[in-house]
Amino acid sequence: MTALYILPTAAAFLIVLALGALDCRAADANGLGNPFFAQDTGLRDGKNVTPAQRAETLAALGFAGSDLTGNTAAAETLRAYDAKGVRLFATYNWLQVDPLWQPDDGIKQAIEALKGRQGYIWVAMGNKKYKPSDPAGDDEALPMLRRLADLAAPKGVRVAIYPHTDAWVERVEDTIRLARKCQRANVGGTFNLCHFLQVDGDTSKLPALLKDSRDKLFAVTISGADAGAKGWGRLIQPLGRGTFDMDRFLRTLCGAGYKGPIGLQGYGIKGDSRAILGESISAWNSLKVQVLCPRVDLIGADFSAFRGDTGDWLIAADAMLDPRDEKRLVWNEGAGVAVNGPKGGTGHLVTKAEHGDCRAHIEFMVPKGSNSGVYFQGRYEIQVLDSWGVKAPGSGDCGGIYERWKNDKGYEGRPPRVNASLPPGQWQTFDVWFHAPRFDAVGRKTVDARFVKVIHNGKVIHENQTVTGPTRAAMFEQDEKPLGPLMFQGDHGPVAYRNCWFVVCPPAPKG
Repeated sequence: MTALYILPTAAAFLIVLALGALDCRAADANGLGNPFFAQDTGLRDGKNVTPAQRAETLAALGFAGSDLTGNTAAAETLRAYDAKGVRLFATYNWLQVDPLWQPDDGIKQAIEALKGRQGYIWVAMGNKKYKPSDPAGDDEALPMLRRLADLAAPKGVRVAIYPHTDAWVERVEDTIRLARKCQRANVGGTFNLCHFLQVDGDTSKLPALLKDSRDKLFAVTISGADAGAKGWGRLIQPLGRGTFDMDRFLRTLCGAGYKGPIGLQGYGIKGDSRAILGESISAWNSLKVQVLCPRVDLIGADFSAFRGDTGDWLIAADAMLDPRDEKRLVWNEGAGVAVNGPKGGTGHLVTKAEHGDCRAHIEFMVPKGSNSGVYFQGRYEIQVLDSWGVKAPGSGDCGGIYERWKNDKGYEGRPPRVNASLPPGQWQTFDVWFHAPRFDAVGRKTVDARFVKVIHNGKVIHENQTVTGPTRAAMFEQDEKPLGPLMFQGDHGPVAYRNCWFVVCPPAPKG
């Protein structure tokens, strides 16, 4: 499917600028300009064994290249990659700290192979004497790094220190500290998302961390991940999956001025590597342009993103099932979560910002038996419902495109492909790509609205589903327009929303 890109309205840009949009100085008109490569951890399914096989896979999918674990096959890999027009970005090495260490023949061969190619030697560092992140070991590590840097510099090769969970160099802060102490221009650090989330996980520090590190940040690696999780199964997923806010992360990285390569971590992901890499490159191609578009964050410390009277809706820190009544919610005081009041029923939340084509992220929670909905442009509903355990979901179940209504009859509803619902009281996610209706110069509709893709809790439940008009209980029952607000239904039972945002006019994802 051809990617869609329509310029956002000036009003939409002003709304987002008022919210503090980031300056993506690393981007160009086609999106982020960072080279995107696959780490070879994502090519280990037994089908990409030889350098030629890997080169063919990478080129066919559109990756810029890959790294290589170890050094001995660097020359052979480069020959195969050159033939397919892809790059070898780095070789990966695990070294134990030893001030007397000398580069071995493998590292020397890798440096020679990478000569003049803007590549780097990745170095993860263990230390049997010092605990992770202990700077007391710096003086023993620096001679190693300087020796390696001095060997690599004449060849135009850089050294990128690689932070790894449970290693002595465990945090990105360690890599930057060492790189600065090393006093070699070709020594820098790496930010690995999965290791950051495993070791630290405090995403509030990322803007300052990435900005402060930018002079020595040589490489970044990412993957799909679940926010707040631990363990590689949840922190290393195909790109596009998981609840971690990759859109915000890439905007933060972009705003920090990072222009270097971005690698896709694939360690431990099971399945056909070509299919997994294909899914990830599709997500990347969407994300890299999406981050140039205005983003509207909706739920924070107040309801300033919403218009008019917000009724009994309140802001909380979290919501959960009432231990005395599984059909109700309770909450903690704070910010970041919207709950529809102590009675579990009030008016709707309607955004001030309006959207046409958009990509939206919605997180919601319902107790047992409860009901809500998210209306795109205030007209086209994706159903929110406690549908846990429903074997054959209909259009009125969670994730369904709700039916239209005429002459006391429903029609045109679309059930989800699968029931992806979680039990009541658990936070759930929708990721939605919506294509607005089109109109001619005199206002006649020429193209119907369409849900390009809807993902519920990581599972695709809709693709390319046309909606010929507003669904039942829409704000504007007969009236369709190019723009409209996002609406959260609040009168059908207890519900809570958090981490809700939409991006105005991103490209539609392929697939």
